[in-house]
Amino acid sequence: MKNKFLMPIYYGNETIPMISFIVNVAWGNEHLINLLDLLKKKNISLTFFLEGRWVEQHPELALMIKDSNHEIGNHSYSHEDMRNLSAEEIRLEITKTNEIINEVLEVKPKYFTPPYGSFDTRVIEEAARVNMVTILWSLDTFDWKIGNPNEIINNIVPNIENGSIILMHPTESSLKALPYMIEKALEKNFKIVSINEMLNF
Repeated sequence: MKNKFLMPIYYGNETIPMISFIVNVAWGNEHLINLLDLLKKKNISLTFFLEGRWVEQHPELALMIKDSNHEIGNHSYSHEDMRNLSAEEIRLEITKTNEIINEVLEVKPKYFTPPYGSFDTRVIEEAARVNMVTILWSLDTFDWKIGNPNEIINNIVPNIENGSIILMHPTESSLKALPYMIEKALEKNFKIVSINEMLNF
């Protein structure tokens, strides 16, 4: 249990040709449906980490993600930098989001990813208290500030390797880059999976 819960995970199994794109959702609604349509056409299921406040405000979109056969993770309630919070506040950010996701989607998240990838020992420990694994990433699209999809492709594709976890958001640049990233990953015989599938293979 100590290895599973008290260490953040940046990679999957580095001996198996599996990768995962994770999608952090706290904004970007205008591109979300097109992203879901693309993944459906490609028959790919990913892990979407949802902010609790966003689920409250957009339950119908959260249901669309679940109903599209994607795994649901926890991305805190209010997207605060968790290092600036007390242990009690960290716990509340995680547990409140779990409660909202369970109420709206009837899902109990197993995985947590902190906003901005910002964490300390307390964050990992508070997630572990509720039997959640903290997930980070090995590659970042930086799609919140990079508008050119070709720049995202050039930053990501050459660096994909066994176990890569690639962070993205529902942005226009990632939406445009994703088909090519998927194509190149499949050409290299990588299987694209959810976090749960990657970690339990």
